[in-house]
Amino acid sequence: MASNSNAKNQLHLTYVVPRYGQEIIGGAENATRMLAEAMTRFGVAQVEIFTTTASSIDTWANDYACGDEVLNGVTIHRFKVDSGRIANFAAATRRMLAAPASLTEGEAQEFIRLQGPVSSDLLDAVDACRHDALIFYPYLYHPITQGLMRANVPTIMHPAAHMEPVLLLPVFQSVFSKVDALVYHTDAERRVIESRFKVAQKPALTLGMGFEHFRGTPGDIGLRLGLQDKPYLLCLGRVDAPKGTTLLVDMFKEYKTRNPSALSLVLAGPISIMPNPAPDVYVVGPVTESDKADLLANTSCLVSPSAFESFSIVLIEAWANRKPVLVNSLCEPTLEQVQRSGGGLAFHDFGSFEVALNRILTDGELSTVMGVAGHDYVMSRYQWPKLIESYQTFISRVIERSR
Repeated sequence: MASNSNAKNQLHLTYVVPRYGQEIIGGAENATRMLAEAMTRFGVAQVEIFTTTASSIDTWANDYACGDEVLNGVTIHRFKVDSGRIANFAAATRRMLAAPASLTEGEAQEFIRLQGPVSSDLLDAVDACRHDALIFYPYLYHPITQGLMRANVPTIMHPAAHMEPVLLLPVFQSVFSKVDALVYHTDAERRVIESRFKVAQKPALTLGMGFEHFRGTPGDIGLRLGLQDKPYLLCLGRVDAPKGTTLLVDMFKEYKTRNPSALSLVLAGPISIMPNPAPDVYVVGPVTESDKADLLANTSCLVSPSAFESFSIVLIEAWANRKPVLVNSLCEPTLEQVQRSGGGLAFHDFGSFEVALNRILTDGELSTVMGVAGHDYVMSRYQWPKLIESYQTFISRVIERSR
């Protein structure tokens, strides 16, 4: 693998992503930052970022200043958002998503524009870029769909996709046709894309995502919440109905009615839609890395209720802490991870949720075995040195093939 002293032999890569920053927690944007920083840290690439001045996915408002900055060795170029997500986006596009495959190309392009963010300056920068490759992450936003069409160098996309109505919009036929190569989080994601688009012949890599070990002192959020020595479930990530948190709270409330105990549920992450209030449910909003470490270290189980994930870094974080997980079986990528690792159980309705949770909470030996299996899975698959070596080799081959 290349060292920092071989700068002249480094790849020069530019990632195109709708938003970027340490304040942005979870999702494809956080995965982009982790990957870009790892490429820089291991000295295999000079990495730049083309992104917007937005931080909120709900509005795409211009929260950051335009211009350049360096964060953890990665140069970031921020471009002004011309138009963000319209206020009535869900209502305005309900008909479109009811039958997305029936839309015309123009109607699909209008959906992408209304979703935002639109930045003409960012697209001009993509057009002018002459670096070794442009890497787009994830698939469904305006800078990606339009940027790919204007790229003049080899292109690679991390779709971060799952089966959802948006994926059926006709605009993505041309997008996936144009891209030179694809990098997937899981084999399940790869199957979704290859079943939808004619891309099986394109160079592809199932990479996953590396795990960042927390090296500080764990926080005391459990003490502040009064959870010390009390069992609790943990859900990390955006608090939002489409992410399954409303469903989780409703099922937890029913579970507590049928199984009275001191068990609590903690939801930690940016809040988009508050779930219905329920006893013993703590919605704490975004947390620091130290508080996240505290929550992971002391939880009984991590729950991933979302049916729409292309990966799930929170599963990796839980398993690194030897904790069992409980996932929504409708989400093929997370279900695949659980089945391969042996690190947890899955549910598809309240009955299966209750049975699985009771097994985790009452069978200490099973819980320990699943936590250890998950830990071994993470250590064998998701360590940065091995991932970066595979990724560097893949990108180099894509660039050479394009030439």
